[in-house]
Parts: sequence; structure tokens; C-alpha cells
Amino acid sequence: MKKQILFFVAFLMGFSLIFAQSNTSDVYSQGTLNAATVEQHGNANNSDIDQYGYNWMGGFFNQAFVTQHGHENDAMIDQQGKFNTAVATQQGHGNMSRQTQRWIGNYAEVTQDGNGNYAVQNQGALGWFSGSAAYITQQGNGNEAYQVQRGMLNYANAEQNGKGNYAVQHQFGIANSANVDQNGLGHESYEFQEGIGNNSETKQRSEGQDSYVLQMGKYNWQTTFQTGNENNAYTAQFGKENGSETVQHGKENNSYVLQVGEENFAATTQKGNGNLSATAQFGEGNSSVTEQEAKSNDSYVLQVGDGNTQFTSQMGNSNNSYTLQFGDGNNSDVEQHGHGGLSTVFQDGLLNIANTDMHGKFNVSDIDQYGFGNRAFVKQRGQMNDSNILQIGAGNLATVRQNGGCENGGGGPQ
Repeated sequence: MKKQILFFVAFLMGFSLIFAQSNTSDVYSQGTLNAATVEQHGNANNSDIDQYGYNWMGGFFNQAFVTQHGHENDAMIDQQGKFNTAVATQQGHGNMSRQTQRWIGNYAEVTQDGNGNYAVQNQGALGWFSGSAAYITQQGNGNEAYQVQRGMLNYANAEQNGKGNYAVQHQFGIANSANVDQNGLGHESYEFQEGIGNNSETKQRSEGQDSYVLQMGKYNWQTTFQTGNENNAYTAQFGKENGSETVQHGKENNSYVLQVGEENFAATTQKGNGNLSATAQFGEGNSSVTEQEAKSNDSYVLQVGDGNTQFTSQMGNSNNSYTLQFGDGNNSDVEQHGHGGLSTVFQDGLLNIANTDMHGKFNVSDIDQYGFGNRAFVKQRGQMNDSNILQIGAGNLATVRQNGGCENGGGGPQ
């Protein structure tokens, strides 16, 4: 009986030893003062660390740390060059981390807590020195983050908390910065930047938000903040020192911003459901501010030239605004409060001013200005008012006021 008990105890000890040692670790370091630390708990975890130099002398002072707790986690670190550091910490089951760094002074860090998360970081230099930093933090299940950086002193940070979120950050150049913070379910964020000193900040909450950012040039910046369900934001900037702000709260709102030139600014705020804002700016120093609240409002803005400014505010349902500015120094201000309103402003020339103020239902205003220093002012109250103003030349002034009633008409050519 004692022999059977001893045999059974020995069997359990042997099985436990095999189970505890089922993790796999592979470390290869070539060079001087490289450091690698691996700590794994659980079952079927795998880690692979390769550190080496860019010539026969090997690498110098590269550091890698892997800590995995749970089962079936996989971490791979590949570093070539000097003074690179990679850190991977994974808790949970089935997480994967891939970190690749080239040349001098890069830092990469991955922290994952949950199940089935996936993180990829790839950093390199245009020459020898890089000095870029990348951070990925994921909590929850099934999140994915991809970071690619080429150049010097770039910074990327991705934080995701929830389930099924997806983030991509690609940066090429010098001193670009990308940050994404997603909390909830099924968000997607794409940030692509090329040039010098560009900055992108994206924050998404709730469920199913999508954000797309493309910046090429110098010192462009953008911020996107979305809460609710299935909102979409698209931002593209080409040039220098352009800025864009997008804020959306609600459901199925869409924002589109395109900027080409220098020092253009666009701000879009939408609250409610199914609103649409589209802004395109070509030139220098143009400014566009769009605010929409309620349901199914549409705003379209096109600015071509320098120093044009426009403001559009729509509150209510199914209002539409079209603002087109060609030339320099034109100004347009549109405010619609109510339902089913339509405002159109067309300016071609210099220093024209158009002001539209509509309160009620199904009001219509059209202002067309060609020339220099023309001014038009429209105020409508009630419903089904209709105003049309055409100004050609210089220094023309038109004022239209419509109150109450139905189907009032006003304006005309000047």
C-alpha cells in the first residue's frame, strides 16, 4: 500500500513539474551590456527575445522585459542597435505582443490585461538615431493596436478599454505625436501622419465610433472626441499649421474636414442623430465653425482663398446650409433655429459680408455676392418665408426682414 501511495505522489509531482514547465522562452543577445528578463506563470506561454547590433560588434545596452501571467500568451521582442528598451506585460489568456525596434534610443511598451488582445509595435530610423517612443495599453477582450514609426522623436500612444476596439497609428518623419483613447465596444481609430511636428488626439466612448485622420506637412493638429453610437469623423490636412476640432455626441453623425494650405482652422460640433457636416478649405488663414444640434441637419462649407471666415449654427430638424466662399476676407454668418430651413450663401470677391438669421419652419434664404465690400442681412421669423439677394459690384447693402405669415418674399438684384 505504501508503495502505491509513494508511486501516486511521485506521479503527481512529475505531472505538476511538467505542467509548470510547459512555458517556452528563447533569449538571444549579441553585443555588450544587453539585458533580458523573462517571467512566465501559467501554461503554454511563449516568449522570444532577440537583441543584436548592426555590425559584427553586436548591440549595446539594449533591454527587454517580458512578464506573462495566464495561459497561451505570446510575446516577441526583436531589437537591433543600441539603447533600445522593450517592455511587454500580459495578464490573461491568448494575448499576443510583437515589438520590433531598429537603431538607437527607441522605447516600446505593451500592457495587456484580458483575453485575445493583440499589439504590434514597429519602430525605426531614417538614419541611425531614432529616439521614438510607443505605448499600447489594452484592457478587455479582443482589442487590437498597431503602431509603426519611422524617423526621429516620434511618439505614439494607444489606450483601449473594452471589447473589439481597433487602433492603427502610422507616423513618418520627425517629432510627430499620435494619441488615441477608446473606451467601450467596437471603436476604430486610424491615424496617419507624415512630416514634422504633427499632432493627433482622438478620444472615443460608448459603441461603434470610427475616426480617420491623415496629416501631411508641418505642425498640423487635430482633436476628435465622439460619444454615443456609430458616429464617424474624417479629417485630412495637407500643408502647414492647419488645425481641426471635431466633437460629436449622439448617433450616426458624420463629420468631414479637408484642409489644404496653411493656418486654416475648422471646428465642428454636432449633437443629436443623423447630422452631417462637410468642410473643405483651400488657401491660407481660413476659418470655419459649424454647430448642429437635434436631428438630420446638413452643413456644407467650401472656402477657397485667404482669410475667409464662416459660422453656421443649426438647431432643430432637417435644416440645410450651404456656404461657398471664393476670394479673400469674406465673412458669412448663418443661424437657423427650427425645422426644414434652407440657407445658401455664395461669395466671390473681397471683404463681402453675409448674415442670415432664421427662426421658424421651412424658411428659405439665398445670398449671392460678387465683387468687393458688399453687405447683406436677412432676418426671418415664422414659417415659409423666402428671400433672394443678388449683389454685383462694390459696396452694395441689402437688408431683408420677414415676420410671421406664410410665403413672404423679399430681396432681388442690386
